[in-house]
Amino acid sequence: MITFDYTIILQFLNFLILLILLNFLLFKPVLKALNRRELTIKDLSERVERAKESLLRIEREYDELLRERKRPIYEEREKIILSGQQIFTEILEKAKKEVAEEIKKTKEEIERETKRVMDELSADTERLAKEIAEKVLLRSLN
Repeated sequence: MITFDYTIILQFLNFLILLILLNFLLFKPVLKALNRRELTIKDLSERVERAKESLLRIEREYDELLRERKRPIYEEREKIILSGQQIFTEILEKAKKEVAEEIKKTKEEIERETKRVMDELSADTERLAKEIAEKVLLRSLN
């Protein structure tokens, strides 16, 4: 059977003293270090999150600024393309008119030349007919 004598009380006191010493020398410093570590990790985690948010914000601002900077360039490009198309259309219309005029002039020239040749041929036809008739009849038809 267990007897309660003064050694149990001494062991209990020793155990309490050991707990108090361990509390001051070991548990409290380790707990402080763990708390500091946890606070540091939380702080770093918050800073990382803020940095990510800041990075996303900066990226959105950059994209928006880039779009704003490109917009006038694209608008100018579109204006230049439209202007080029208008100039092309004008040149094409002008070329078509010039070609049509040239064709008209050429047709008129051909008609004049045809009429002139026809007039010459009809004059020559009368003369040749008269000469042939004279040779066939062997006399002058005057």
